[in-house]
Amino acid sequence: SMGAVLTVPWTRTGPDPLADLGGWSTVALTPAADATDLDSVAPHGPRALLLGTEGDGLPERLMCAVDVRARIPMAAGVNSLNVAAASAIAIHRLRPRP
Repeated sequence: SMGAVLTVPWTRTGPDPLADLGGWSTVALTPAADATDLDSVAPHGPRALLLGTEGDGLPERLMCAVDVRARIPMAAGVNSLNVAAASAIAIHRLRPRP
């Protein structure tokens, strides 16, 4: 079942994704220990979730330019998730709440 997958807006961007997302708050996922816990990112307002490739992640120039670098809290010894699983968790956690 596809569920609500067709109701979540998404896009691929050009060489400068932040310019393409003008006016949106940006949240980049990273497993970095110094990133903000995803649960502490306020779930309101239009925001763009940036996801990198599995392995390399997002380029450092983007990681330095986004509004929030966030990580999904995980058990000790686990440092990353498949990008599809990570995006599903992040979209759920960042969804607008009534």
